[in-house]
Amino acid sequence: MNNWLFLSLLLAHVIGDFYLQNDKYCTQKEERKFKSWFLYIHSLVIGGMSWVAVPVYDFGFYALAIAFSHLVIDIIKTYSPKGLWSFVIDQIVHWAILIIVTSSFDTTTKLPIQSIDCNSSFSIPLFILAILLCIKPANILIKLVLKKYQVGETQSCENIKNAGALIGNLERILTIIFVILGQYEAIGFIIAAKSILRFKDTDTAKTEYVLAGTFLSFGIALLCGLIATK
Repeated sequence: MNNWLFLSLLLAHVIGDFYLQNDKYCTQKEERKFKSWFLYIHSLVIGGMSWVAVPVYDFGFYALAIAFSHLVIDIIKTYSPKGLWSFVIDQIVHWAILIIVTSSFDTTTKLPIQSIDCNSSFSIPLFILAILLCIKPANILIKLVLKKYQVGETQSCENIKNAGALIGNLERILTIIFVILGQYEAIGFIIAAKSILRFKDTDTAKTEYVLAGTFLSFGIALLCGLIATK
């Protein structure tokens, strides 16, 4: 399997599926289902992004296949129960399609992301993927996990969710950088500093919410950081 091809398609998928659509249009898809015009535009965007990532003429058919499969998967998802497992299974199936396409399409053409992989100590394309994964996808995953296990369902937790998302993004990005640099002690310092700030908080629900979110956040960041290291 061509790893560069798979990485190119994965980057296109992550950007298209998480960063080129917002909550408003996601809600429209959920409400109108297959009647939603955005459902079709979104799938075409995914296909277009895939072709941009793999600018080979013969790949046009595969880009169209990716767009069609994305449309079918998203339509099925609109009729499925909402929650953590729906999100996880949806992404697993999308990634499986990309693996099938990568295994089916053979190219010797140098892909765009190969030209930016100019650092010998770590992979710049993998670093970009790690950063993209640890922001919006990670926020969604953490939110769904906390919701599934009913962590932080009080008003006090609702009030800190926006700030928590911002802090989570920053700590995950720093963690990835520290993992690449091999500075694991600095990661421990961030966790300790965050714990001290919450030490005097007497709101048990909020403390549990922050603690669970912190463990999930750093766990995801560590995995993303390890992805970016060669």
